[in-house]
Order: sequence, then C-alpha cells, then structure tokens
Amino acid sequence: MGGNGYTLGTVMGEPAALLIIDMQNDFVHDKGVFAQAGYDVKRYQAIIPAMRRLIDQARHAGIPVLWIGMSHNELNDGKDAWMARRLGSQHPPSCRTGSWGADLYRELEAGIDEMMIWKHRYSAFVQTRLQQLLEERGIKTLVAAGINTNTCVESTLRDAHLIGYHVVLAKDATACAFQDAYEPSLRNIARHFGIVSDTEAIMELWNTPRH
Repeated sequence: MGGNGYTLGTVMGEPAALLIIDMQNDFVHDKGVFAQAGYDVKRYQAIIPAMRRLIDQARHAGIPVLWIGMSHNELNDGKDAWMARRLGSQHPPSCRTGSWGADLYRELEAGIDEMMIWKHRYSAFVQTRLQQLLEERGIKTLVAAGINTNTCVESTLRDAHLIGYHVVLAKDATACAFQDAYEPSLRNIARHFGIVSDTEAIMELWNTPRH
C-alpha cells in the first residue's frame, strides 16, 4: 500500500535506516507490565521472527539499525499533560530508566555498533537526538518495525513524514495490543504518511545491488 505517489522501489533506493521501536521487556515479556495489566503480549512476540529477518538483512546490506526505547523517570514525567494522561489510564508505570522493564526483550539484541535512542513520548522525534543522527548519516528513508502500531510507531512515522523523510512500515513486523486498532493504523499510515509493505518485499530490495 502507498498513497503518496511514489513506489517502494523508489524510496528504498534512497539512503535508509531501520528503526526498531519499543521492543522492551515491560511491553513484550510475559512478566512485563503490559502482560500483568492483561494485554495479549503474544501479539508482540509473534512479530519477532519477521523482525529478526529484517534486522539481519539490514545488517547484511549495510543499513543502519537504530533501536528506539521508551524511558520514564522523575525528570521526564509529570511536566505536562502527557503524564497526567498516562497516570489517568490503566497503565502502571513502565520502562523506568535503567530497569529490567526498559531492557530489550531477550530475543533481540542490538549490535555493538548500533545505537539506542531513548524517548519519553510516543514519537521518537520528540526531545531526542534522532533527527540529528539521521541528518549526520544522510538518511532519507526510514523503515519502521515494532510496537504499538497505532501509538509509538504511527506517531514516529507521522513526525518523520512531516519532517521530510520517506516512510516505510514493515506491516508483519509491527503489532498492536488490540487487533481492531492495527488495520486502521495501517490504512492511516498508507493513506497519509508513506508506504506499508511486508518484510519480504523490503528485504528483497535490500538484497538488490545498488548502482
């Protein structure tokens, strides 16, 4: 799917980076905060095989892999309506800075030369160095995978599009806690922000020699 007048092949021909978003213990692990709150974390765990294949292919092709993680502490919580909204929800505190819950899920591991970007809001562009790092590397296209499709992933891709990046979502490497939020989010991203594709199509293009 794509609604912005360009093709997957076109945008994947630009310098790209892969963003892996919020695959952390508190969200994905059976003993994490989300599981304790009653969320079906098996939805998150189910996307890991496709995600790992995508990561492996990105590394093989020399595509930078950037790991995005949520991090909460006393300094970035409670300053505005963001935390008031969260504290009013059913979520207990999650991904506290430096905690086991904020660590990457056990089946995923950042490479020694891969950077972890800590965010404090849904979007990975808010109050982080992500845009600066992308500009330093000359990145034009962002491929995203991770959770939740309709919140942190979509918010990040929305901001990326508005800043001026080409946006690609790997649909079988992303998931929502609630299935009824997943498909509408895919449609919204495809209609307004970028291209929604499966990992196989993305990997095939990364496997194609560049001229």
